[in-house]
Amino acid sequence: MPVLFLKIAFQFWKGGVEVRRMNWNDLKFFLAVARAKSLSESARKLGVSTSTVSRRIEVLEADLQSNLFRHHHDGYELTLAGVELLEPAEKAEAQMRLLERSALRQEGHLSGLVRVDLPELLGQKIILPGLQDFFDDYPDIRMDFRSSVLPVRLRSQESDIVLRLVRPEKGNYRIRQVGRVDFGLFASKAYIERHGEPAKAQDLAAHRIIGWPEDLNFLTMSAWLQSISAELHPSLFLDSVTAHLEAARHGYGIAVLPTFAARSSSHEVGLHPILRDVPPLKMDLWLLLHDQSPTSPRVRAVYEKLVDILARNKGLLQE
Repeated sequence: MPVLFLKIAFQFWKGGVEVRRMNWNDLKFFLAVARAKSLSESARKLGVSTSTVSRRIEVLEADLQSNLFRHHHDGYELTLAGVELLEPAEKAEAQMRLLERSALRQEGHLSGLVRVDLPELLGQKIILPGLQDFFDDYPDIRMDFRSSVLPVRLRSQESDIVLRLVRPEKGNYRIRQVGRVDFGLFASKAYIERHGEPAKAQDLAAHRIIGWPEDLNFLTMSAWLQSISAELHPSLFLDSVTAHLEAARHGYGIAVLPTFAARSSSHEVGLHPILRDVPPLKMDLWLLLHDQSPTSPRVRAVYEKLVDILARNKGLLQE
């Protein structure tokens, strides 16, 4: 998707003086901070550094000769000038989206099926929420998402794009590292109230543990759990990460979960990290593109969108 750096003309009045045209790229940063009320959160959503956000706001304020934000201990608040800018900036944002979608259609009509294999919770919590605007831009691209705890068999060549937590050794795919996923031990507030919280790794043997069936003991999450305490005897065996998350949410025991997924559920049911002094399991995230796929515009469009989503969520994945 091309990035359009257009000058958006609108009137912004301060003391009866009309300000000249402004760069849309600067307005994006203004809107991000106005909505998030935080430089760091704005930077995460935009996929840039905090210093870049601060610098772009300073440039915009210099162009307008007006302060747009007041910095308080709990975040950034719009000044009167910022409030006056907010509505026209949002109108400019809506117009830019229309222009970008029009440009995309003019570049060529993309349609057809794209097959993607990815870890289930990553797909549910990170990828799918970030795809809404993509489906608006490419309404005729269809996606076939497949999720499994088992690494996809790359030699079958059924998938155009693969996201996986184990670096492949074979397969006709182009590969790049796109982040890292941290795992830890989590339990619900209800479980802790009933059974207490382990103070050290050896205490896990006396707790209810959510584990993996014997035929999946080779999984990295299962091996990591056994490395913490070899005396564990899980009371519940489940064969999907989503099932582990749901079981932990309902108080069935302690589970190994991706930190981003456990924390995204914490406000709903009170999932709490257990044994924080135990170093977390860190797994690199790999993005694979089939050798024959780069020539397909629709596959390339999906691939670039996935890279963008993962970049914007980098901080969440590696908390």
